[in-house]
Amino acid sequence: MNLPVYKHEDERRVLIEWISDFHIRNCKALIVKKDCELGNHYHNKKIDTFLLLKGSGTFRIGDRAGELIEGSCYRALAKEPHTFYLKAGSVLLEASTTPYDKKDEIQITE
Repeated sequence: MNLPVYKHEDERRVLIEWISDFHIRNCKALIVKKDCELGNHYHNKKIDTFLLLKGSGTFRIGDRAGELIEGSCYRALAKEPHTFYLKAGSVLLEASTTPYDKKDEIQITE
């Protein structure tokens, strides 16, 4: 699901609010070194929320797909496959409902 992002800016800083009413247990920053595919999996339990802080690419979450633009925010629910195709230099932030558990990451094979 696409989520709203609120941006507050003044002469000192830019503040971006990208998560509200969401229980967070784990956060990550994915810094992309070269054009690549990330994800292509789903989780049985974990819910992920993503914010593209910098860069560009495309996404596929469940049956939704589209362009990623800076400042866009998306959520992948439990059992919802998600894949990101990101350009070099992109920074994708992730907040999750549970810490990483390899047993809860199911790779998609096509």
